[in-house]
Parts: sequence; C-alpha cells; structure tokens
Amino acid sequence: MFCSVCGKQNPEGAKFCAGCGSPLEAAPAQPTAQPAAQPAPAPQTPTPAPSYTYQAQPVQNAPVVYPAAGVQTMSSTDQTLRLIAFILGIVSCVVFCWAVIPLAWLIPMTVHTWGIYKGRKNNTVAFGVCTLIFCNLIGGILLLVSTKDA
Repeated sequence: MFCSVCGKQNPEGAKFCAGCGSPLEAAPAQPTAQPAAQPAPAPQTPTPAPSYTYQAQPVQNAPVVYPAAGVQTMSSTDQTLRLIAFILGIVSCVVFCWAVIPLAWLIPMTVHTWGIYKGRKNNTVAFGVCTLIFCNLIGGILLLVSTKDA
C-alpha cells in the first residue's frame, strides 16, 4: 500500500503512513474476477524532509537566579564596589591572621561578601555596618554605598 501524499510504501492494513503520518485510505476489497488488468499506480518520489536549523541567541545582562535568595541584579558600579569590598576583606584576613579572635569573624564575613559580589547573598545595611565595624572601614563604606538588595 502506497501513501497518496508522499508515496512511501506501507504494510497492508496500516492506518497511517510511516513516512509522513498522513492517514491512509483503506484499499477496497478486490473482486474475485477482474475485468481488465490495471497497472499498479507508480509510487511518487518522496519529498525530502525539511531541514531545521537552530541558532542560539546570546544572553546579555541576564539576572542570576538563586532559589534561596531570589533574583539579585546589580549594576557594574555595584559589582565593582562589592568586589573591592571582598578584596579588602581578604587583605584584612591576611593582616589580622596573627590574632585568632578577629580571624574568627573576618573569614565568614569575607565569604559572605563574596556571596554578595556573586549575587547569592543580599547586600543589607546591617551587614555593611558589621563590615564597617568588625572587618574594615573602607569595605564597609563600599557595601553601604552599593545598592541594597533587601
């Protein structure tokens, strides 16, 4: 049985074409005596399948989504201020590494500042003030000047 749309040969009794999916017409029951021999219909040349091309679109300035903190968008100025605050946190850790007590809060605050820079943590006034008092003066000021997330 040939498909009338694409010309693909299908098994007898098939309801749909295996090539194009078009419904197939059921062949009428053949009479026992044929008056004249009719030539079999010539199969049609199958048409080539359409080719699809995919072209990825570049993503520009897409906000980073973290399920716990929500969407944190920031300008390039905020990103620069937060990066400098993180670098100053590392410098403070190195400078005060001889004292164990200050180091106990400098390391977690520096890690939290990295989360603020990457957009995973919220930049709050409270954390900016804590950085100002306990970590370093300039880094705290930069975090306070940067746009607040919460």
